[in-house]
Amino acid sequence: MSDPRYPIAACLSVGIVVAALVLRRAGLFMAAIPILAYAGALLTIRLRLRRPELDITRTPSTHRVCSGDDVQVQLTITNCGIPWPLIGVLDKTPDDEPPCDGSAAYLGPIARNEDVRLSYTLRPRRGLHLQDQVTVVSWAWSGLVFQEHDFVCSTYVSAIPEIEKLPPLSLTPRRTHAFAGSIMARAAGPGVDFFGCRGYVPGDDIRRINWRALARTDRLVVNEYEQERMADVIIVLDVRAQAHVEVGARGTFEAACRAAASLANHLIRSGNRVGFLLYGQTVDWIQPAGGRFHLERILASIIRAKPVRSFAFEDLANIPMSIFPSGSQLILLSSLPRDDDYRVPIQLAARGYSVLVLHVHSEKLQASAEPADDALELALRIRELRRSAVVRQMRSKGVRVLAWDTEEPLAAALHRARHERDGGRRHE
Repeated sequence: MSDPRYPIAACLSVGIVVAALVLRRAGLFMAAIPILAYAGALLTIRLRLRRPELDITRTPSTHRVCSGDDVQVQLTITNCGIPWPLIGVLDKTPDDEPPCDGSAAYLGPIARNEDVRLSYTLRPRRGLHLQDQVTVVSWAWSGLVFQEHDFVCSTYVSAIPEIEKLPPLSLTPRRTHAFAGSIMARAAGPGVDFFGCRGYVPGDDIRRINWRALARTDRLVVNEYEQERMADVIIVLDVRAQAHVEVGARGTFEAACRAAASLANHLIRSGNRVGFLLYGQTVDWIQPAGGRFHLERILASIIRAKPVRSFAFEDLANIPMSIFPSGSQLILLSSLPRDDDYRVPIQLAARGYSVLVLHVHSEKLQASAEPADDALELALRIRELRRSAVVRQMRSKGVRVLAWDTEEPLAAALHRARHERDGGRRHE
């Protein structure tokens, strides 16, 4: 029983009766009668106490929000049975976090056919949050006995990562599809970017004639433009626990999830086929496709992502390279924590893939969690030198690398890399 008073009273009364029989003292036996009566009353009321006939409905304002947004939840309790002098209701919130506004609990009487409404506000973090039960405690009229019941009331709220608006990405896949897209195909055809010139052929559009070249060479020359095609872009999110750092409420894992969601949204809206791979505990693989429904599948996979440790996938070299479409563009989001992790992007580039490594690092985050001293500064410099050496090694083998500190938005890092590339420095 949840109420410990009955077993205590019963054991105490039995002990007194046994002691009275052993000592042969009638007065001691009479002292056990009130305790026995109290235990009997508790047992009788307990047996007569019924489960409340309640109809409980939980209604969230929405089932899908961005991480950090508010969700209004309304809980309605309707008494379909006898009136109760005192009843307590507690709605179990996701992760047992208290509501940021309102109350998820009620304590008081409830009459027959009466409705009690609770309203509170949740601010869920990234993930799928299930609320499957409501705890109800009912007291008898005497107030001596209470019972606790769980009522099933299942609802869910999925919180997707915050999606950033990203600038255009410079991707160079080895192969493109025949459909129009946003990737430069390095071939003449319909497009907006200038590709070259060629001699005029009867049937060419006269609007493409290069009149300046005609004035210089006295020959008809037409402009050609670079085709923009659809390509396969694969986003690989490293969810190994060793690849991420958590300092209080901040960390690299949530930033990497936001980056993966932002990249998937940007690439699909640009007309590309996007595949997605979660590498860590298992191989959670989504085949390349396009469209809004496919974006929802990728976001659902990111919602389920958690930093994990797995012996089978501890090494990045175990990544299943054969599942990637040949000639596709790969985007790897990882901090490359192991000494030999940088060899995997080099192997992928050698197999004919175009590889972009979004090198996640957290020097500023780690520095903010430790007191500043010479040892910390030396450790950060050593890590920076190691990262620079790894980046140079990958770039020398044809792998594009973008170093990204998670303390800044991904869009800012992409803008800076594009500015440096346009200035003649290949610092990606």
